Amino acid sequence: MISDKERRRAVAELREASTGAYRHVDALDVIAGSVGVEVGGKFGHEVENETYAALANFIDRPTTHIDVNEHGRACCANCGAEVVE
Repeated sequence: MISDKERRRAVAELREASTGAYRHVDALDVIAGSVGVEVGGKFGHEVENETYAALANFIDRPTTHIDVNEHGRACCANCGAEVVE
């Protein structure tokens, strides 16, 4: 899971890029680097695929994992709160 620290770093780098700071660098390389994808030694399609997956992980951030408590009820794995449907 992506940490808040990683998310803040990516946001800061993307915002810097939006000012034109990286105008002489390929946009995919900037975006890939901001979300932690290494581009060196890879084919373009590999970088694209990894970048899309990394962006999806940044956007689709899970907030909890559903578990089952000792009473057989669905609950939050982090805090134990029962799931209400």
